[in-house]
Formats: sequence, C-alpha cells, structure tokens
Amino acid sequence: MEILPCCQLSFALAAPERLDPRIALERALGRCPLAEVEETILQSIPYSGFPAAVESLGWLRELHPEADPFPRNETSQPKSFFEQIYGDGQEKVRASLRDRHGDLERWIIEFAYGTVMESSWLSPDAIEALAVSSLIGQARLRPLHSHLRGALRTGHTRKSLTLLLDSLQKVADPKVLRAAAKMLERECSSD
Repeated sequence: MEILPCCQLSFALAAPERLDPRIALERALGRCPLAEVEETILQSIPYSGFPAAVESLGWLRELHPEADPFPRNETSQPKSFFEQIYGDGQEKVRASLRDRHGDLERWIIEFAYGTVMESSWLSPDAIEALAVSSLIGQARLRPLHSHLRGALRTGHTRKSLTLLLDSLQKVADPKVLRAAAKMLERECSSD
C-alpha cells in the first residue's frame, strides 16, 4: 500500500481548513487503488467522525459511480488491536478513559478498536499511519504521542514516520509537526 496519499486524505478529513478533502481524495485516487481509499475513509471515523466519512464517501461515489461499495472484512486482527497499539501501557490507557467518563472506555475499545479497526483488511501499521496523520491534523498531542508509539509497535521505523511527518509539511501546523518530531525522537532514543 502506498500510504502517504491516504495519510494526506486522513489528515484532510481531520483538518479540512488546512487541506481540502476533495483535493486529497482525488490525489489519493490518482495514486492508490479505490479499495484502499475507501478503507482509509472508513478508518477515519473514530478520529474525524461520521459526517466527514459520509461526505467523502459520497464524493467517492460521485467520482466512481460504477464502483460497488466494498464488502466488509469478516476476519479480525490476530491480536486485539488495542493491545497491539498500547502494549504494556494498555491498562493505564483504559484507566485514563474510565476516569474521563464511565462509558468512554467501552465505546472506544468496542467501537473504534473493535468494530472499525479490527474489521479492517489494512495492516496495523497502515492503520496507525492514518491515525497519526489524523491526529496531527487535529493537533491532538496526547493521543498523537500514544499513536506514534503504536506506529512503532506495529512495525514503523523512525525513518518511515519521519517520511510521514515530512509529507505533511506543507499543510500541517508547524508547531504540531515539531512536537511530533520531538516525540518521535524521544521514543526512538529510549530504545
């Protein structure tokens, strides 16, 4: 999968004021298979919400009316996706979610990680690259840090994540990119 055009689409769905989602969609369609672009939009739901997905899937169908919606993958990731992303820190994350609201832990684990992410046919590292891109677009630094760690856990390298950050240079908030680069530096130097 050529991930960077889909990462830019994920970013645009999270930050439409910084990158027009229609332009990002058309660029992604020019470089990636339709199925990957559609799955990118579906994977954006936990980060950018249903309205962004509904709108962008509508644009996708306008551009490709002949394409049938792809069937959902009935297989799941081999290991809990939440566990893959958070590793030994998963209980700390669960407790943090419970502290914020009684339903938040269940909603995030069952819907975002269970329904959306575990049903995807994309690899865990691709899903994490999309998450990182979306969180950069939203300037959500705390979850961004967690998902940078998750990206490293799922197989990304410092180099691949640096390439991802570089691909967002023209559209992302420079302060957020600097913060992300510092987080990545700390995570990679602590090994």
